[in-house]
Amino acid sequence: MRMLRARRIGFLTTLAVLTAACMPVAGARADDLLGLYAGVSAGQSQLEATVPSAGAFEQNHSAYKLVVGIRPIAVFGAELSYVDFGHPSGAGGAASSNLSQNGADAFAVFYLPVPVVDVFVKAGLARLQTTVNGVRAGVGTCTTTDPNCALFRLDRTDTSFAAGAGAQMKFGSLAVRAEYERFSAAGGNPSLVSLGLAWTF
Repeated sequence: MRMLRARRIGFLTTLAVLTAACMPVAGARADDLLGLYAGVSAGQSQLEATVPSAGAFEQNHSAYKLVVGIRPIAVFGAELSYVDFGHPSGAGGAASSNLSQNGADAFAVFYLPVPVVDVFVKAGLARLQTTVNGVRAGVGTCTTTDPNCALFRLDRTDTSFAAGAGAQMKFGSLAVRAEYERFSAAGGNPSLVSLGLAWTF
């Protein structure tokens, strides 16, 4: 009987010690497991598109993006974002145009072993929608905002390679991010330079 009690006490003691030893490890893993974050950025875009029979169009505009990501280990992560390059209007050559580009992307993110600041590069795929309405100069009262009057129009969706690079500085759960991203769509290479905030949950 005494031997059975001693075995039970020994078993319970061992179980308690193992549980106590595992609790900090489990807590650390829970904290570091996913590294889920969300953020918003704003900046300057360069929209580009080539319209058959009308030529190339290029405009700069203010832009923004929304991002969610995950960083399971220190050197690797992944993120999804929605980006709106803006909707500029302007004249170029013998035509005036209204240009719009927006869409979603998915990136694999690789963090470089640099102290203090997180420096990263990323590569992935983007699906961008491009719309161009254009009117040649001197054509009556036509405007670029009237698709029934425009003399040329492009409405195209492209899925293609995208890449970028950036850096971020962390302040607890908050991070300040600066990025450059370049895409391929509608016969051009639209790009985005942005500054934003990300919050890690």
